[in-house]
Amino acid sequence: MKRAGAWAGRGLAVLGLAAVVWAVLQASLWALLAALGGFLAATGLALAPLIRVWLSERPATRPSDFGHTIDLLRRAHGARAGWVVGLEEGDIEVAGQDDTSYDIRRRGAAIAQLASVDGRAHVVREAEGTYVGVGDFPFGAGILLPKTDATSQLTATVAEELRRVVASLLLAQRHEPTEQPAQLVAKQLAAIVGGAQTLEGIAKAGAALAQQFVQRGVVIALQGVGPATGEARIVAVSTAADSRLEGLSLAPDAPAMRAIAGRVPVVSQGREDVLGSALSDRRRQDRAGSAYPLLDGHFAIGVLVVMGPPLPGETRVADPLPRLVVELGARLAAARAVHEAEQRAVSDPLTGLRNRREFDRAVQRHGAARPVAMATLIYCDLDYFKKLNDTLGHAAGDAALRHVARILEGAVRDKDLVARIGGEEFAIWMPHAPLESGLEVAARIRATVEATAWRWGGEAYPLAISCGVASYPDSVTQVANLRSAADAALYRAKQGGRNRVEKAVAVG
Repeated sequence: MKRAGAWAGRGLAVLGLAAVVWAVLQASLWALLAALGGFLAATGLALAPLIRVWLSERPATRPSDFGHTIDLLRRAHGARAGWVVGLEEGDIEVAGQDDTSYDIRRRGAAIAQLASVDGRAHVVREAEGTYVGVGDFPFGAGILLPKTDATSQLTATVAEELRRVVASLLLAQRHEPTEQPAQLVAKQLAAIVGGAQTLEGIAKAGAALAQQFVQRGVVIALQGVGPATGEARIVAVSTAADSRLEGLSLAPDAPAMRAIAGRVPVVSQGREDVLGSALSDRRRQDRAGSAYPLLDGHFAIGVLVVMGPPLPGETRVADPLPRLVVELGARLAAARAVHEAEQRAVSDPLTGLRNRREFDRAVQRHGAARPVAMATLIYCDLDYFKKLNDTLGHAAGDAALRHVARILEGAVRDKDLVARIGGEEFAIWMPHAPLESGLEVAARIRATVEATAWRWGGEAYPLAISCGVASYPDSVTQVANLRSAADAALYRAKQGGRNRVEKAVAVG
């Protein structure tokens, strides 16, 4: 159709020129003007389709500077180089001041290219450093960390940040205004989630997309992911919200909890904190918010909270946000089912701590590494637990164990492992920690258990705990012997009067 219009325009242009020639020969001014007007009209008809095509092919927005983005990420982690592949205008490579060889550059680009094809996260440790690559066809991104022994926590963090870069590439590629809004929101969420499979990863992606829609801080809390039944724990906090909120539990009477219970949106009123008293020192203006329940069919699994005053009804986010809530609820429900299955395999069902099998696996994995790094093990045993069980009943005993479990979790670092290994016996595995650190943690646990009131039936009951501490290489020459050394130290604490901490005797 466009070709026919172009030929018609050219034909009219030829006729117009012929009319001009005839008008000149006739020496008629009016005929000349008429012919010239006809020529211009015909030329306009011929050029109009071409101009429309030219304008339609111009991009609606300028593409993001992904080279600058990957370079900022490289600098943030002190990486040697970074790559982005799959762009129409060509691949991007950024490097630091050191002389990065051609082989290193080619290796990094190849890992990013591989990630773009299979969609997986790749971590490759080589002599020049640790390559981390993430992709989602047709795009891939990667950086080269300078350390060959980069921790799994660091590589996971870098992979998550690279995944956000790839998600941004996918979002920038999509320009489909004819799609239905619900389909567009679903595609945007799928793109920003990328290959994230964990419950927290999907929740963080959802919070990030919601923040893009509303231009405010967003938090997401889910039920069934904390140790206490019925509580809702905050698992995702967007960059515009208070980062201290992550990991906290919602107050039972919070408006956000009412949104979960009633399965309807709830807006905080007056000075009421939408999250309850999660952080008492938050500013008053930061406590307002709107809570939207995340539903799995007829069941509420959590809540998405937009911080600040209620959103105006007639805004561009009035439609995308509810659609995002619907899409996110289904995704999080599926991820939570997988998460719960995984937790059942590694967790103690009563306390939510790691079970004995997971504890043994962590110790064995540490001992198999070469070279073997230092580590400390603490064994804890609740004093007079049998008497408590016989006096108050097994339900009270279970409650006391959960109470102590929360104290143990609060006393350790994020990378430490707390496990319930027997009835009233607990273990704390502290990789890369010296003996002095273990003794400090054990002393803090003992003092906290003794000083913290535990109540049952409205009455306070005293609790006490004994601890034995052993470390490698201070106490034993082999990691495999840490258990027996810590157990012997715990036995001496019991024999010495209980409610005390004992250090393992060094074995030559």
